[in-house]
Amino acid sequence: MLFRSRRAHNNDAAVYGARACAIGGVNGTATVLAGQKFAIPVSGTMAHSWIMFYGDEFGAFKHYAEIYPDATVLLVDTYDVIHSGIPNAIRVAREVLDPMGKRLKGVRIDSGDLAYLSKRVRAMLDEAGLQDCKIVVSNSLDEFTIASLLSQGACIDSFGVGERLITARSEPVFGAVYKIAAVGEDGNFAPRIKVSENVEKITNPGLKDVYRVYDAKGQAVADLLAVCGEEVDMSKPFRYVDPQKPWKNRSFEGCTAKNLRRLYVQDGKRTQELPKLDEIRGYVKEQLDNEIWQEEQRFENPHRHYLDMTPDYYELKMGLLHETRKQHA
Repeated sequence: MLFRSRRAHNNDAAVYGARACAIGGVNGTATVLAGQKFAIPVSGTMAHSWIMFYGDEFGAFKHYAEIYPDATVLLVDTYDVIHSGIPNAIRVAREVLDPMGKRLKGVRIDSGDLAYLSKRVRAMLDEAGLQDCKIVVSNSLDEFTIASLLSQGACIDSFGVGERLITARSEPVFGAVYKIAAVGEDGNFAPRIKVSENVEKITNPGLKDVYRVYDAKGQAVADLLAVCGEEVDMSKPFRYVDPQKPWKNRSFEGCTAKNLRRLYVQDGKRTQELPKLDEIRGYVKEQLDNEIWQEEQRFENPHRHYLDMTPDYYELKMGLLHETRKQHA
């Protein structure tokens, strides 16, 4: 199965890449237009955003099963595969699908130790009487990763392969995807977080401001996440949290900060004109020439560009993370 058309280099690459993969032996695609144009079987699963929108994993699974009772494949790694995802999937199979005379088609995992998790999941499904439920995995998979997983006895029925097929392996891909950060509720935005066993996949929740912090020479020291509307006063030492080393007591001193966030669309309407291409290019060049350290621009082993947090924002994230873990434990 070919996933990840979002990683393709443009729309045509996604569509015609799916066609090329079908010629090479892939048995389906998640790119609907490719299926329409070339009669490639189309299938897919739910997105993390579906689950995060509801805020309740079981509720999200239940709604999905009610809409797609004949093709229910549940994504179980939004919060915790073993303690939340699979128990909720089994509950949906029993309480939603069984009364309809339907069966849970499969579960999907795309983060964590896939070999270990697939074996644990297979045992849990079998114990629940779901021996016919398939296990699908999707990640940065290539032929070597798949062979390695199978050699470890992974209980995997099918693979969703994406960027390693739809892009040239020798070329880098943009290592980021969109996740829901907040949902409008009663005139306010309620924060949402995506939890993962891979630390880098845990999202930064809620509405936020992003400040660039400069030293006295005008060079960028770091970027700083703050709660939207939070005051950031650099006229005195400003304490911040390094999320990779939160135990350290650190402060910005003698620095200035600029809010990078700009409002271009509100309530579906444009609030100001978008910059011209030459303006964007000039802005980027100015940053690279005068703000961002050359050591951060190396292609090989670049220095990390620091992303820090205000104490208030760090507490918001940790509180939501704790609450989500508690809710889905």
